[in-house]
Amino acid sequence: MEKSFARKLNWKPLLNSLIFGAAIGSFVYIIFRHDLTAGIIWGLIGFFIQSMVIYPRYLPSLYGQWKITEGNVSYYDYSTWTKRIKAIFLPLAKKQKAISFDDILSYSLVVTKKSNKWTPHYIILKVDDGHDVALDLSWNLLKSGAPQKDVEWVVDFITNKLNQKTVKVLQA
Repeated sequence: MEKSFARKLNWKPLLNSLIFGAAIGSFVYIIFRHDLTAGIIWGLIGFFIQSMVIYPRYLPSLYGQWKITEGNVSYYDYSTWTKRIKAIFLPLAKKQKAISFDDILSYSLVVTKKSNKWTPHYIILKVDDGHDVALDLSWNLLKSGAPQKDVEWVVDFITNKLNQKTVKVLQA
């Protein structure tokens, strides 16, 4: 059995950056009385700011798909800024990294409080190599259907797989 969470990485961040750069370039071209050089320069600046500063910051929460199976958890590794930029420019080349349940020491559930209601935000896996892996749950909570059931299922599943008696709940 396999269950997926969040949205899969695709070409949309790169295409949005190109459109943003073209819009800025066109605007500058028109404002500066048809100066093509200024339009191209400002368009490239807008493209690079969008694709190398803005999108990498939000990439894990926008395109942080992860999967859980009987044997492991697969996720996109966005641990460094360089990995995030590579994912934007080469989304089809980016492969998910898998962690076996044997390599997971423990996990925690991070929740946020909105309007006196606790909402799960993401799961943090403590891996035996010393790293923490954050798995986003917020995207699934926005979808229609019964997203709380998905979150409850994954919490119960990981708890059983790790033979953990309780789940450590952290407030964001």
